[in-house]
Amino acid sequence: MQNIKAIIPAKDKWVSIVWQVNDWCNFRCTYCSEWNWAGRNKNDEDIPLIVNTLERIMIHYKAKGYKYFKLYLSGGEPTYWKALVPVVGKFRELAEWPGSCVGINTNFSRPVSWWEENHHLFEDVVGSYHAEWSKDDKYLATYKFLQDKKNYLCSRIMMHHKHFEQCVDFGNRIKNECDNYHIEYAPVYDELRPSTDPYHYDQQWQMDFFKTNSTVRQQTIPIQKDPSYAWAKVWYEDDSIEAIDTNAIITEGKNFFKGWLCNIHESLHIHPNGNIQQASCGVGPIVGNIVKGEFNTTMVEGVWCPKTHCHCAADFNISKARPEYAERIR
Repeated sequence: MQNIKAIIPAKDKWVSIVWQVNDWCNFRCTYCSEWNWAGRNKNDEDIPLIVNTLERIMIHYKAKGYKYFKLYLSGGEPTYWKALVPVVGKFRELAEWPGSCVGINTNFSRPVSWWEENHHLFEDVVGSYHAEWSKDDKYLATYKFLQDKKNYLCSRIMMHHKHFEQCVDFGNRIKNECDNYHIEYAPVYDELRPSTDPYHYDQQWQMDFFKTNSTVRQQTIPIQKDPSYAWAKVWYEDDSIEAIDTNAIITEGKNFFKGWLCNIHESLHIHPNGNIQQASCGVGPIVGNIVKGEFNTTMVEGVWCPKTHCHCAADFNISKARPEYAERIR
């Protein structure tokens, strides 16, 4: 296994905005804490104020020379958020196209008719499969509808240790019934909230499965793909460079960046309560609150990572480097 020198941008300067738009979800997965689904923050009271604050954030970054933005929406379950359409509309108005992106992480509980009406809002769609709650036929119908319409469509199968075989079987069903597929067999965490550790799978066959099946892909139907859709690349010690595979970084144990320089000014995480924080891992300061109309343009440029491991795929895409290569990403 090669060591990584740095994570570098795959394109010109870009900003990641990861937005947990609410903390309400219609699923109650056992590995997901109440923090993610209780509905304390639905964030749909003052939609114009939220839209205006997003505009101020994007104008700030554009003034600093950032052309491209990736807006990644999650929850809770973001497809039930009342502000979804106006927020995405404002984002699409202000971002540079082609080159920017709107992504969403959803449990595919909405009917196919919802996606027929709204799929144009998103370039990237990640449909998370939860064995305890997902309806297999409904999930698969949505996946089939989207399979030739997105730059990036991924089925992220959450590999619950008690339902592992069911998860494997569902992945096989996608492969058998879909022409295009991208499947991530995602190890779950002890609890889906910041700074928790990956679940320890104590059965060897499950660990062996991850070693050979972290990600599988097939494409037989042409799609309209933006060639710049990759956001970050991995720079290895032999000077080879490849597009980042965030799931593989976790399963191959490469997500240890303690002591590296991490450019957290490239990433904002908006929490369900509206707080705007630099980076999703919690090391950056709070720089505003989007539901209160607050945004402080004075931000930390970079930090020397204090975390034992990086747990968030969004943070993997932030440019970062070992100390001896830090000047290459400043």
